[in-house]
Amino acid sequence: MVNDRNRPMKLLLATDGSECARRALDFLRVLPLSSGSELMIVTVVDRELYGDGNEGGSLDEEHRETRLRINEMLASDAAKLVEQEAGRFGDPDQRCSTRVLYGQPAEEIVKVAEELDIDLIVMGNHGLGGVKRFLLGSTSDQVMQHAACPVLIVRPDLTGDTDDSMRFEHPLHILLAFDDSRYARHAAEYCASLPMDEQTRVTALSVLPLVKLYRQDVSQQLEWMWKEKRKVAEAGLAWVTESLEWKTMHISSQLREHPDVSEAIIDAADELDIDMIVVGDKGTGAIRRFLLGSVTRRVAHHAPCSVLVVRKKSG
Repeated sequence: MVNDRNRPMKLLLATDGSECARRALDFLRVLPLSSGSELMIVTVVDRELYGDGNEGGSLDEEHRETRLRINEMLASDAAKLVEQEAGRFGDPDQRCSTRVLYGQPAEEIVKVAEELDIDLIVMGNHGLGGVKRFLLGSTSDQVMQHAACPVLIVRPDLTGDTDDSMRFEHPLHILLAFDDSRYARHAAEYCASLPMDEQTRVTALSVLPLVKLYRQDVSQQLEWMWKEKRKVAEAGLAWVTESLEWKTMHISSQLREHPDVSEAIIDAADELDIDMIVVGDKGTGAIRRFLLGSVTRRVAHHAPCSVLVVRKKSG
């Protein structure tokens, strides 16, 4: 069962100092969080950049000293970065701590999230090239695929409705992608449990994959099946809007038909000026169905807004 909305959350923000990572923190700052929530801000010094000062014994004394100086510089810069971001967070009602990690970025982020029993990982969708390679698109994708807890991928708002500090000029609008699977139901419960503002708007969206049949006799025979699928989808949306305990009263639903589920979700996010899409996912190794696997990845990669990928925490 999803935790109560008043329960403080344990959040992990992964940053590399890029503009996209800064926007992830800005987005987190405007989200309503339960009082007493804890935020851990981490950055990862890539093991490809940070050597042991010996490189397998291949370096002479001069080069070892150079490597050690570089390591000290990288460690110092990383420590300054997380402290600066902690200062920018500046929420007196939430506890904030920092940590510098060393290794493969996605692996370290997933590992520390499990060690700290994190409730939500927050990341930008890509970082800088060159030296700062901590949060490239592939890193956020790997974390999204392998983390044992929900992951919020923050994208720059492409609608033009937010300023540079990510302060919304309208009530937060969430799109809940819902297919009535148990993973989608868990995502809906998780979304309803968030301590959202009473003005937040939530639109639950179900998409029926539209299959075009050119044989009239086959279309007629399958019409009853299609009507049943529509009834099931409508019942699922009714469960979301009527059975869950939402803090906001601004809950609505839509049922759309489209040949491509992920495209329909992305189009709806654009049309409705959505700030965040919430989608359920089974996790690594899942049988791909409806809103799982490739659909989740396509939404996360191409959505015009931030995406919260929800999976049930293990354990």
